[in-house]
Amino acid sequence: MTGRTFTGFIAVFSTTLLLILNLMVTVGGVASLVIEFLLEHRPSQTGWLLVIVSAFTVASGLIGLCSSTRRGCFTLQLVLLAFSLVGLIAAVLSIFFKAQQVLNDMSPKIARNTAIKVLRLDAAVLFITFCVQVAVLVLGVCVNCCDLNDHYEEIEMNRGMARTQGAADNRAAMKGESKAAQLAERMKKKYGKWAENGSDSKNSMK
Repeated sequence: MTGRTFTGFIAVFSTTLLLILNLMVTVGGVASLVIEFLLEHRPSQTGWLLVIVSAFTVASGLIGLCSSTRRGCFTLQLVLLAFSLVGLIAAVLSIFFKAQQVLNDMSPKIARNTAIKVLRLDAAVLFITFCVQVAVLVLGVCVNCCDLNDHYEEIEMNRGMARTQGAADNRAAMKGESKAAQLAERMKKKYGKWAENGSDSKNSMK
């Protein structure tokens, strides 16, 4: 923490927030997939469209988890995020304004009243995920355009170098102590033997 600049704090905070948002996107996509398969065990054509939208959302979130601290994945995330945003808003608007028609195009295995509630729940999940995706897009562009990723990577690199140097110093210190102990032991054996021989000579002279 010593010597960290204000930019350093912003870099760490923004990348951490981006990581959390992408995790939320992934969870939202998975939740939507579960709801859709609960609604239709064998998805219809409309059901598959919703499944594809959720799949793009999950993929966008997973790639986002990798690109939160790596710039190389951000371009791929932007492509997936664009497909996900378009699909999410289209699905949400269709369900909110034409829920009955969407349900007619599907073949739910549950009662219609329950199915419409489940479908609206799915729309709510998709809408929340859409809002989080917009935040991911804005924050992701800011982080990558302002070179905060580079600053964050530099901080982590410096931390890693400091840890490596500290470990090397500890190993060197332990090695030095071991050599000193070995030298002391050799000196003790050598001069201790001489001292014993000298004592024996004095005793024989007496």
